Amino acid sequence: MQDLHIHIERGPYEKAWIDRFVAQAVKMEIDEINLLEHTVRLREFHPAFREAGEYSLYQRRWLDGKIKTAHTLDEYRRLMDLIRSSDYPVKINFGLEVCWFEQHADFLRGLVNQCELDYVLGSVHWIDNWTFNQRKYQWLGKDVNHLYRRYYEMSNTLIESGIFDIIAHPDLIRCHGIYPDDDLADTYRALSQNAVKHGVMIEMNTAKGLGINPQFLQIAKEEGVTFSLGSDAHRPEDVGRRLKEVSALLA
Repeated sequence: MQDLHIHIERGPYEKAWIDRFVAQAVKMEIDEINLLEHTVRLREFHPAFREAGEYSLYQRRWLDGKIKTAHTLDEYRRLMDLIRSSDYPVKINFGLEVCWFEQHADFLRGLVNQCELDYVLGSVHWIDNWTFNQRKYQWLGKDVNHLYRRYYEMSNTLIESGIFDIIAHPDLIRCHGIYPDDDLADTYRALSQNAVKHGVMIEMNTAKGLGINPQFLQIAKEEGVTFSLGSDAHRPEDVGRRLKEVSALLA
C-alpha cells in the first residue's frame, strides 16, 4: 500500500515532524509514502507564478502570503538527506507537487532536474494563470465549457512534457460542482491514452472523495492506465485516508 501524495508544509523541516507522518502510515498499514511540497513553497520556483500574481489582486495577495513563508531548495535538500539517512519502518520518498504553467515548461524542468526526487507530481491548479479551485464565486461570468477545454488541454501538455511521474487529481476542475454542457467521455479517453503513451500515472486522490469520477475511472481502466494513490494529506492524521476504499475500486 502506497500513499504518494503527502504534504509536510504545516510543520518545520525537522525529523520529529516527519516521524509523525511515519507513525500514522504504520497505523494505516501503509508500506511506502511520498513526502512533498507545493512548488509555491520553494523560493526558486516563484518566477513561474509571476503571471498568476499579475492576474488579479486576490491572486497577488495569496501569492505574497506564500512567498513570506517559503523555504529554499537547499533547505528542502537538507531535510531529504536527513530523512534518507535515517531508519524507518516504511519506505520514504520525496517529491514535489508542481503547479503546471505551460509557458514555463523549460524553467520547471530545469529546477526539477536539480532536486533528486523520487516522484514528481504535476497539477493543473491554474487555467491560463487563473486559479479556479480556491473560491467558487470566481467562476461567476466565466465560460464553463471553455475552462473545461483548457483544463484538459493543459492536462495533456503536462503529461507530454516529460517532467512528471504522476498527474495529480486530474479532475480537480469539478471541485465546485460546476460542470460543462459537453459529455467528457472522449476527453477522458484521450487523456488516459496520453497518460499510457507517456508512462504517467493517474492519481486517485482522496482529499475530497475516492479519486476521479466513476465515468473517468471506467474509461481509464479500459485504456490500461496505471494509477497512483494519494491522500493529499496536509497533516499527519490524514495519511492513508480512505486508500483501502480506493484500492477496492481499482481491484
